Amino acid sequence: MKSKKIILFINIASLLFLVTTSIWPQQNSAVHTRGKLWETLYNWGFIGDPGAWDYLETTGIGFYPGFPGFTYPHDEQTANGFITDANFHNFRSGPWIIAKDLQYPVAPAFTPTPKDYVIYQASLATGDNGVLSTIAPFQTLHNFVGSTDFNPLLPEEMNTCTYQTSTGITVRQRSMAWSFPGFHDFIIYDYVLKNTGDMVVPAINKVIHVDQTLNEVWFVFHSGLKVSTKGMLNFHYNSQFLSSAAPAGGFGWHPGSGYFDYYAVEDEVKGDGKGLLYYSRNFNGGRAPVPWDNYGLKAHWDSLLSNNKGKLPPELQDPSAFGYVFLYRTPPKGAANQDPFDADPTYFNIYSDEQAKFEGKTVDFESFGLSPFTAKQLYDYATHSIRPSNQGNLYCWYTSSFGPYTLAPGDSIRIILAEVAGVMDMKQVYMGDPNHWYPDSTIAAMRRHVQAVRNAVKWGFGAKVNGIDLAADVPEGPPAPECRASNASKGSDSAIIAVQWNKAAELAKINDGSGSIFYDGSTDLSGYRIYRSNDKRGIWDLVADIPRAQMQQYWRADINSYEYLDRSVKFGFESYYYVQAYNSKPKPWTSANGTKVTNLPELSSDDYNRTPLTSARQGPVSVANGWDVFAVPNPYIEGDPTHSFGSPTPLKIEFRNLPEKATIKIFTLSGDLIKTIEHGPDVNGNKYGSASWEQRSESGLLVAPGLYIYVIQSETEGSTGKKFTGKLMIIR
Repeated sequence: MKSKKIILFINIASLLFLVTTSIWPQQNSAVHTRGKLWETLYNWGFIGDPGAWDYLETTGIGFYPGFPGFTYPHDEQTANGFITDANFHNFRSGPWIIAKDLQYPVAPAFTPTPKDYVIYQASLATGDNGVLSTIAPFQTLHNFVGSTDFNPLLPEEMNTCTYQTSTGITVRQRSMAWSFPGFHDFIIYDYVLKNTGDMVVPAINKVIHVDQTLNEVWFVFHSGLKVSTKGMLNFHYNSQFLSSAAPAGGFGWHPGSGYFDYYAVEDEVKGDGKGLLYYSRNFNGGRAPVPWDNYGLKAHWDSLLSNNKGKLPPELQDPSAFGYVFLYRTPPKGAANQDPFDADPTYFNIYSDEQAKFEGKTVDFESFGLSPFTAKQLYDYATHSIRPSNQGNLYCWYTSSFGPYTLAPGDSIRIILAEVAGVMDMKQVYMGDPNHWYPDSTIAAMRRHVQAVRNAVKWGFGAKVNGIDLAADVPEGPPAPECRASNASKGSDSAIIAVQWNKAAELAKINDGSGSIFYDGSTDLSGYRIYRSNDKRGIWDLVADIPRAQMQQYWRADINSYEYLDRSVKFGFESYYYVQAYNSKPKPWTSANGTKVTNLPELSSDDYNRTPLTSARQGPVSVANGWDVFAVPNPYIEGDPTHSFGSPTPLKIEFRNLPEKATIKIFTLSGDLIKTIEHGPDVNGNKYGSASWEQRSESGLLVAPGLYIYVIQSETEGSTGKKFTGKLMIIR
């Protein structure tokens, strides 16, 4: 019954989402996927996902994946194949512009008429957005280190869009991201707001030009943040995904669900030369479900969140922080602080969704906007400061208001801010935070990333590159080598994986803002590090560190590639690999705006060139003198690290000692055939003596626990037709 209720609610929620978004502007979107922080953007200012129901989505939306091909589990089969912990929820975020006492075209003649307030908004739940229903799509720049046309003075990824608003102010929005360690945990948003006089009239979906001085204008950045919304799935899901999981953490922003965050506000000191930083962080830090958890917990969840005698648990909610920092704002005339980089908002407020009221009306997710609230009330909301108590039971709306500005025709202002993530060291997360580093290390990570983004703006602001008014610049590390991993165990009783990579990092040259060579791979590359992981999130173990003096030992001229043989693996266990190039002693660097930067820390490449999953597999056997196929593990026991392969293939069972070609048939005790597996050489002609099964029937359904019979028939020349029969036990 519970499962049916959840499914019905999901269908209703999806319908409401479709109805709501159908009246919104044409949604030309772009997704930042280059760094660790992914984000979906819309060309009318919206940041995040327009619906509450983004656990149904299959793209990265304010998550923290950091690798190509990431998808969020949105159905039972996918969820059981891969456990994810997407842990940032950013929706109804984006800018507003409030203009007071101006002339606005009014029906029926649409002549300019005095109006108290006109609002454009990208992040409210109801009312007109104040933009046209069709807007030009993003202009996207991909500028990846290592590519032939790479420009080190530009971001790796940049999206630009321009849209007119009902206030007569035209907005140019630009967002920027990088993929380098130290600089891959933020996205910078650069807004230029210009009084063009082009006023959008949503009622007729047209622009009417009105030249006028706007005497009171407010730029408002409104954001809804939740950190622990989806991580809660890790405590709950089992083979019956929808009946056992709390979708989106039980819709954790609603009262009574028990999934809340703390908020943090830093750098509020006026005149400190820093812009305001605010963020949310987890309530429980990933160590255990909260005591008031209303949803059924997975069996043995507690063993998954402990160090367990040195064995690492396969899942955990990530202790993390997620928020925004202001980096630059055009100072309003007459403001006491005229330092543009001391970018504190004039007003800043925090409200708890569905737990707080403004002027007697509830500030909640579903209805906060221009329907229940008047334009005057939203103006009042944006021009006051308030903080709720901070007891870890909030889902927060943050509103930051800059102004008041006076804009004559042609005048413009500029606001720069960044979306920033901070996550505790992932290996410590994976171990269950045994030393209780949370929240200190999470907060420290957030502060490091905020300092990095502040530096990026200081190093880039004011420069003009290829006609682009640059907002930020960062020093690039070596390009990531292209790498691959393959089974090298054929004909051996030892498990071996061969990791190979090219010389991209040695062939690269990178200039700095002065035109001088900052990095020459032929002399500046310090070495390579090889990392291995069985966790798709990128919790890496260092396998080898190869300094420059030893690199030639691993070069294979016959394949024109480096090769490292990893002998520390076991048969059947699958892993990802990546090769990191590093420059341990960077030269002094001149940024795009001419800033000379010395004493840079090590610069290195990131893990975006990781390999697919690879496992060591023995070669095929000859069955001329008989054979002895066996299944591993047998019995299979779900969640038992000694009787399962664990992450990232927790359901895998291997049949070993197979001939070159064979057919494997799996039956129930009553004789029903549930799965047929054709075993043979792979697409590259490689021959193996093992085949895997993910415990799914021909129709893709997870099979029930119990005893099964497997029959293997050789299809190899010389032994065609020979059979082997065995039994396999599955325990859950």
